[in-house]
Order: sequence, then C-alpha cells, then structure tokens
Amino acid sequence: MDNLYLAVVHDIKNQLAELALQLERRGDCGRETGIALSAARRLTQMLLAQRGQRGQLQVDIDSHSPGDLLEELAGEYRILFPTLAIAVDAASIPDYWFYDAALLRLALGNALHNACRSAVGQVRLHAGAEDDWLLLGVSDDGPGYPQAILDQQALHEPMRVSNNGTGLGLYLAAEIAGLHRNDGRVGRVDLANQGGATFLLRIP
Repeated sequence: MDNLYLAVVHDIKNQLAELALQLERRGDCGRETGIALSAARRLTQMLLAQRGQRGQLQVDIDSHSPGDLLEELAGEYRILFPTLAIAVDAASIPDYWFYDAALLRLALGNALHNACRSAVGQVRLHAGAEDDWLLLGVSDDGPGYPQAILDQQALHEPMRVSNNGTGLGLYLAAEIAGLHRNDGRVGRVDLANQGGATFLLRIP
C-alpha cells in the first residue's frame, strides 16, 4: 500500500466522519450516522494495520474506565442493530485500568460489529479482572468462529471470519493487544466458541 493510496484512504475516512457529523446535526438520521461512523472506523483500521506492519503503531497509555467504554460501545451499536438485545455485564468491571482508550475502542468496536452481524438475537459485552489482567469480552449467540480461526490463535496475518469479512479486524486487535505490556506480560486476544463466538481481550 503506497503513500498515495494511504493518503486517499485517510481523506475518505475524514469525509465519512464529516458526513456523520452533518447527519447527527439533522437529528433524525441516527442509523445513517452510525453507518457512516462505522465505515470511517473501518478505514481507520486499515490505516492502523498499515502502520503496524511498518512498526509505526504506538500506544498512549493512561487511566480509563472500562465500564464507560463498554456502555458507550453498546449505545452506539443498539442504534445500528435495533433488533438485537445488546447487554453489558457490569458486575465485575474494575473502576479503572491503564490502556490506550482509542486503540481498545477500535479493537472492541470491530469485535462488537462482527458479533452483531453474526448474532441470532443477543450480544453481550463483559469485563472483569483476573490475576492482574483486565478482561474485555464480546460474546454472541451466532454460529461461532470458523475452526481455522480457532486453530490460529496467534493471528499473525488477517484471516476471514466470514465470507463478508477481511479478517483485518481480528489481526489488528491482536496487534493492539500485543502493544500493551506490563511487568513482562504482553496483552493478547483469546477466541472461543461458547454457545456462539466469544472474543476476549486480555490487557496486563
């Protein structure tokens, strides 16, 4: 992907974000606003993935509320997918954790988008802490991940989750997780099928 192509992708991303802002100002285009924002985020994923391949992806670690992150994402996707029950399990969410909020939002947003497209009727966002790890998860009641995805948990390159996907989101999520390091531990993504697909982001 050369620099000219990257510049064009970046320009389209900005135009989509501007379109979303104009739609939001109208006040009667909630679903259309969500679609434009979702498309802008996917282009952001492409740009970040390219930066990751060049070794240029960096993290900005600070204290954030995991609960607020999940509630914000759930609110956005309830507008995009009004027929689904999108719940947040807040029972064991830590009050705060140290991570790059923008990157984690991107990783979880993509996982949530995939879950909503695959779900039959329910999607659950959940979080907790275990042995000094922050666990952020997205689960759905759909058909689950293909076996090829589960067999390659390392996700060293993009792999398709479905016929409609590129696999870029899971690859980028794994890259983002790996950029979070603390006391010799490295973040990672765990995937499983438990009555549907479960995406779990582990942050040290």
